[in-house]
Amino acid sequence: MTVLPSKRRLGAPWAGVLVLALLSGCASTGDPENRAPYDPFEPVNRQVWAFNQAVDRAVVRPAARAYDTVTPRLVQRGVSNVLDNLNTPIWMLNHLLQGNPKDAGKQATRFVLNTTLGVFGIFDPAGDHGLEKNRANFDQTFGKWGVPPGPFLMLPLLGPNSVRGGAAALVRIETDVVWNYFDDNRSVRDKLIALEVIDTRRRLLPLDRTIRRAPDSYIFVRDAYRQRAEFAVRGAGRPDDDVRLDFEDEDWGDDF
Repeated sequence: MTVLPSKRRLGAPWAGVLVLALLSGCASTGDPENRAPYDPFEPVNRQVWAFNQAVDRAVVRPAARAYDTVTPRLVQRGVSNVLDNLNTPIWMLNHLLQGNPKDAGKQATRFVLNTTLGVFGIFDPAGDHGLEKNRANFDQTFGKWGVPPGPFLMLPLLGPNSVRGGAAALVRIETDVVWNYFDDNRSVRDKLIALEVIDTRRRLLPLDRTIRRAPDSYIFVRDAYRQRAEFAVRGAGRPDDDVRLDFEDEDWGDDF
């Protein structure tokens, strides 16, 4: 699940994303033989990637590893379930926007069952009865509407993204009723955000070795993000087009 800081704190950074979106049409691509056409900001993106890696090594990964070591698996599952349950209304909305009322109805039923019988989502009685998670986000919705992803962006702390993903994040902030409900109780909201960051990073721990083995970790993460975003939009496609990444656990997060 993607971390969503409050609207007040996100205003300035996302204004910068929109500026990049406006400039993307005239951005220089540098050497076309050595730079991906969808990554015209690669020099800056690499600097942000290095910054993100430093923050991860110093703070986020140690916290996630400690959480993974100390916290019982049953508790970890309950935390992940609660955080996913908070995201379910957004999945439901995006299924509706994509013209999938049946999937939207299933996610709505999941939310009601897990919030009530599942004690605010700690347990997953809906999943036990065949109503599985079916994630959907605004980046996927915009892609299905024909909006191109635009240039790749490596955002400080938020990680790999695109111009379309940045716009999707803005819409997500404005429409996420559940998370915006906590905006007036910043203490609760900040604790949930911190917990979400740690839980999401815990889910990504199995990927660390794969990323370290990559000849160029930046290119690996960039291309994996692009493939994952494209796959979410177009679906399975032809067998030889399937995205094949060494993800040991694909249920590790939620895009915008």
